[in-house]
Amino acid sequence: MMRPSLRQIEAFLAVADHGTFSRAAERLGTTQPAISQSVRELEATLTLRLFDRTTRRVVLTEAGQAFREQALKGLAELDRAVAQARDHAGLRQGHVRLAAPPLLAATVLPGILATFRTAHPGLTLALADLGTEQIIVQVPSGHADLGLGTFPPGDTDLARHPILHDEMMVFAPPAADLPAAPCWADLAGHPVIALAPSSGLRLLTDLGFAAVGLTLRPAFEVHGIATALALAGAGLGLAILPGYARAALSGPAPTLHARPLTRPTIGREVALIHAQDRSLSPAATTFADHLTRALRKSVP
Repeated sequence: MMRPSLRQIEAFLAVADHGTFSRAAERLGTTQPAISQSVRELEATLTLRLFDRTTRRVVLTEAGQAFREQALKGLAELDRAVAQARDHAGLRQGHVRLAAPPLLAATVLPGILATFRTAHPGLTLALADLGTEQIIVQVPSGHADLGLGTFPPGDTDLARHPILHDEMMVFAPPAADLPAAPCWADLAGHPVIALAPSSGLRLLTDLGFAAVGLTLRPAFEVHGIATALALAGAGLGLAILPGYARAALSGPAPTLHARPLTRPTIGREVALIHAQDRSLSPAATTFADHLTRALRKSVP
């Protein structure tokens, strides 16, 4: 079925409003023959007469009046769709869904989300605090626009944008007997609090100990970084965690000191991911830029 063009409908409505082809042409900034041609094409497409023509004026037929009412409604819907699209493009409207690890979600991200919402009050934000395995499911499935964290290589469904390189550190009470710049070998003989074997961070910890000929035998194995920090703060051992865990240390007299581990230096990439086969909305693109800049400032 052939559909009328927007040019034909605009010409028809101009003639209906002004009663003559010449006035309609003046309104649309075109010629009278062009308006006449557009109306003839529209009538041919609809296979009915829209105007009764006289020597002085053109008058809508009954069918023309009915078509005019529906055409006005259609143009109003089109105008609303255009306005909404422009609101999205102008960041006056939109929604961003972010999935991130619980520690970052609880420490660094709230302030970043708050400053973004202040800068863009028309946009709405949603935050899901999830583990890495869940994030890499949520993003390609469309349940999250962006995912933040450290992710295994090789997933072709995900586009990856590195934000920063995060190195493993030792979190110890101030009284712990450690050098100011400890290496992995300096951890020998100390009780160690490690993340569970299911965590990708645990693999990095194992690699650090293996690199200096030590076997890791944790005093505690936990799933959460916050739990590891709490145990270390209670004096139960040294927590081996990524550097961004420093965001959880606060107060004038922190119970833990974070020190980089060297010889070897072991770390991994913190990245922002999104689905490879879907383009980001203007709101999500703007938020990704804001998040990248803010994280690089707030996480040393």
